[in-house]
Amino acid sequence: MPATYGRVREATNLNFQIMEQINRIEIKGKIGNVRITDFEDGQSANLSVATNYIYKSRDGNAVIETMWFNVCAWKGRNMPEDFKLLQKGKTVHVTGRMREREFTGADGAVKKITEVIASRMEIVEDED
Repeated sequence: MPATYGRVREATNLNFQIMEQINRIEIKGKIGNVRITDFEDGQSANLSVATNYIYKSRDGNAVIETMWFNVCAWKGRNMPEDFKLLQKGKTVHVTGRMREREFTGADGAVKKITEVIASRMEIVEDED
């Protein structure tokens, strides 16, 4: 058999292993900062979303842990009709995948950022 057959088979096995893994995140929280960018063929939104985890400490006091997520979304299916509805303080439910990327900051240092790439996002009406 040709030498390439082994490489193709290894790549096929690798693809099978990748298909078995899951990279999915689902968050529901309050919107912080929002930046909307217009392109020729659509829009993108970069927003921060805060989630809270509440528990009681050993002494019985409530402790609130807030975690911030950076979310990237592109206008299209399963997204709000108008990104201008994404406003600070509104509750949003996001489903997507995690991505880590590097960029060079203004100071010339290489920085890493972890973000959620949204595949589905909806604005949730707050219960008052």
